[in-house]
Amino acid sequence: MEMVLIGAAAAALLVVLWWSVAATRKTSGQPLSPVLPPGVTITSTPLLTETDVTLYNLIRLAVQDYYLVFTQVPLWSFVSVKAMGKARSQVLSHMALKRVDFVLVHPGSRQVEQVVQIEDASPRPHQAERQRVIESVLDAAGIKLVKVRPQKSYTVPDLAVMLGLEADE
Repeated sequence: MEMVLIGAAAAALLVVLWWSVAATRKTSGQPLSPVLPPGVTITSTPLLTETDVTLYNLIRLAVQDYYLVFTQVPLWSFVSVKAMGKARSQVLSHMALKRVDFVLVHPGSRQVEQVVQIEDASPRPHQAERQRVIESVLDAAGIKLVKVRPQKSYTVPDLAVMLGLEADE
C-alpha cells in the first residue's frame, strides 16, 4: 500500500513537472505578437483645439483659487456605478468612450464638483445622444454641468459667475 502511494505521488510529480516544462516552452518559444501590425503609423496629435486651449486658460484663471482643472476626462473615471446584474454593465457601456471637456476638481476632496461642456452649435444625432448620456450621468451623480458656446467670447469674471464663484475684483 505504501509503495502504491509513493508511486502515485511520483507519477503526479512527473506530470506536474512535464506540464510546467511544456508550458514554459510554449511561451518562450513563440515570439510575441506585435501590438501594431506592419504598415501602421501612429503620430501625436494636439489634445485640444485653439478654442479649447483659450477656454481652458480662462477657466483655469477663473477657478485657480477653488479648483483643479482637467480636460478631456472619460466620464467613467470620476463616477461610480453601483447596480446589480446586467444593469451595471449596461450603464457602463452607455458611458464608454464618452468624455467631458473640462472637469473642476476640489483639491481637498478630489471630487469632481463641476463639468464644463462646450456646446455644439448644431449637434449631429450621435452627438446629441452622447450629450444626453453625459447629462443623465452628471445629474444622477449630483455634479453641476455648465455649458459654454465656442463662438462666444468669455471673460474671467463671466466664467467665475457662470461657475458660481465670486468674481475677482
